Amino acid sequence: MNAVSLTLSEAGYVVGQSTTSINRAIDRGVIKAKVRRRGKSRLREIGPAELRYLAISGEVEKDLTPAARKKVYEAIRHLPADEHLFAIGVMEFKLDEIDRQIGDRLTLLEAIKAMIDVGGNEPVIRGTDIPAYVIAALTSGQTTAEIIEDYPKLTEAQIAAASEYAKIYPKPGRPLPMRSFKRMLSDMAESGVWDVEDIDEPIAPQLMP
Repeated sequence: MNAVSLTLSEAGYVVGQSTTSINRAIDRGVIKAKVRRRGKSRLREIGPAELRYLAISGEVEKDLTPAARKKVYEAIRHLPADEHLFAIGVMEFKLDEIDRQIGDRLTLLEAIKAMIDVGGNEPVIRGTDIPAYVIAALTSGQTTAEIIEDYPKLTEAQIAAASEYAKIYPKPGRPLPMRSFKRMLSDMAESGVWDVEDIDEPIAPQLMP
């Protein structure tokens, strides 16, 4: 945990907060962030102290003044990763459970990232050529069993990883279809809008599933 450095979307996934709220905390000087260049972009990143503070920020901001909150954050910044208790005046802060939860979410984040290959033009499910964002979109309109029927190579774990990956790293641009092309044709056939048999054979196989 000492060496962890996360983008704001990754941090939001770990502590259960939106990227917007974390950006706001940085802009207001509540927490500090590092800026890393990625091509022409500049990304904000935060470390373990910021994760710890954000994880308790709901209670801290409800009960303490801005000055007291700043003291809490500074105390956390100087707290070793293997220490889970600190005090400010008569107030004691126990981070055992918070640190366990953060550790569990970091482990889950790494497991999700390990199942997605980002080395090509777009992220694909590792070991396949199936775009992760396509599968993630389908999880909003199809059951896992239906997705596996359309993509027999995939496992439930891979489908879940694609869905979580898209939450952590949202795809820019227009949303992708929530039903596979094959199922959209089937839906239209069932509703009487289209007869699947009217589709030219040379074209349909290229578009399915």
